[in-house]
Amino acid sequence: MREFAIRGVRLGAGAPKTIVSLMGGNADELVAQARKAAQGGADLLEWRVDHLSDPSRAATVARGLRDVLPRVPLVATVRTVAQGGFAELSRDAYANVCRSLVRCACTSVLDIEFDKGERIVRELVGEAHAQGKHAIVSFHDFARTPSTPRMVELMERMVALGADLPKLAVMAKSQTDCLRLMEASARVRDNLGVPTVAIAMGPYGTLSRLAGESCGSALTFCSLDQASAPGQVELTQARDILASLHAVLGKQDTTR
Repeated sequence: MREFAIRGVRLGAGAPKTIVSLMGGNADELVAQARKAAQGGADLLEWRVDHLSDPSRAATVARGLRDVLPRVPLVATVRTVAQGGFAELSRDAYANVCRSLVRCACTSVLDIEFDKGERIVRELVGEAHAQGKHAIVSFHDFARTPSTPRMVELMERMVALGADLPKLAVMAKSQTDCLRLMEASARVRDNLGVPTVAIAMGPYGTLSRLAGESCGSALTFCSLDQASAPGQVELTQARDILASLHAVLGKQDTTR
């Protein structure tokens, strides 16, 4: 499976890396949350820009954060209402905010919503890569878990659009839903040789958040004080479980 590094954090190798979402409404709150997450051992941070009262000011806020955030890779995410977030933006306005974020020195990765359309996704992926940064292309379904072929198709289309990491988060209404998502992730890993971010949300989806190493999922979102999505595991507990599972899997032949 393909591996790559973001500021020294290797994705696609070993246990899934932990990531914590920063949901502060201003710079002071963001810095406090970032420092706490870094002290807790988070491998990456996600800046949920949609929690700002005015996301269009994100670049200004980012300039103030650059010298005070921990030296942990930062994923910039503008999550729109349609995808479970708070930003109410037109497609063009969304793209403009993303363009401003990818040029910020403090960001390492741009999350791009798949439902914004092929043209916008390709353009934003291209801009991220031109700035020497990585791109996550993401899609969330808070209502259900699609069929396994459909989930494979979605992630493969994300990769075709240039995603370094295809991210698919679905609502699991049974343990079978969770297992189907993990199967879809494993198929993408085996078919394309790329890591994914595969998340089954809700109480039935916990296994996908902790056993991603077995199906090619390279990141797991963890909670600190407040969860950013249903079913997240607390950071310290997640780190302990991920390390234990990695030790067990490392004794087995799981090479691809």
